[in-house]
Amino acid sequence: MPATATMPHAIRRITLSLALLLLWGNDAGAFDWSSTELQYLHGSGYRFPGNGRDVDRSIFTVSHADGYALGRNFFFLDTLITESGEASQINLYGEAYTYLSLSKLSGADLNYGILKDLDIAAGVNLGENTNSTKSGPRVILYGAAVELNLPGFSLFTVDILRHDQLEPVFAGSSWQFTPVWKFPFTAFGAKWTLEGFTDFITGKNKGYVRQVLSQPQLRLDVGDQWGHPDKLYVGIEYQYWHNKYGIKGLSESLPQALIVWKF
Repeated sequence: MPATATMPHAIRRITLSLALLLLWGNDAGAFDWSSTELQYLHGSGYRFPGNGRDVDRSIFTVSHADGYALGRNFFFLDTLITESGEASQINLYGEAYTYLSLSKLSGADLNYGILKDLDIAAGVNLGENTNSTKSGPRVILYGAAVELNLPGFSLFTVDILRHDQLEPVFAGSSWQFTPVWKFPFTAFGAKWTLEGFTDFITGKNKGYVRQVLSQPQLRLDVGDQWGHPDKLYVGIEYQYWHNKYGIKGLSESLPQALIVWKF
């Protein structure tokens, strides 16, 4: 089926599915805070099963984070456009997570030392290939998160999640450990942030081995130079994926140009 025919349906299906957790998580009331941004990434050197060539891609991402009466939410949706190295195609991939704060639920202050809070966590990962009628990845995650107070970091959390992959082929269950960080700093008279995450996913059955995906970003706040801080960033993201998709020996390592617009 042509991509033009499947694209609208794929976008609706993945966006509505990912939004369910956020709508449920925000049922307690209005946001206490929120942050939304658009990202553009471009890189060369992506690797895929059965393809010995490097693939060039542009990636457009919308992401949103917020806090509310009982916790916080996070959502992103990637539109991945293949430019060379494989058949032209557009893929969609998104993740959504909600976190219920134990301190907010219980009324107890858990902030002590480096511990900031403990959360109950749940999420979904969904993907679509608009050139195909086959489903992309379907993953359900659930577990806990630890929020930490670390010097210099405006954000440092560690997710500890059960990782259940349902489609395209049932690959069983594993564990996912994900530190997420944001470290703002000033250098050369400008404002910067070093932020990102690393997924450590243990092996599953049916030959899926352990994998590591890391995407640190170095961002320069160029908007601050024009009197509009925390709006426009440029920088670089480095992607390292060892045993991509859990396939032994399929790995990639590449820099990606980065532009970010924050709302």
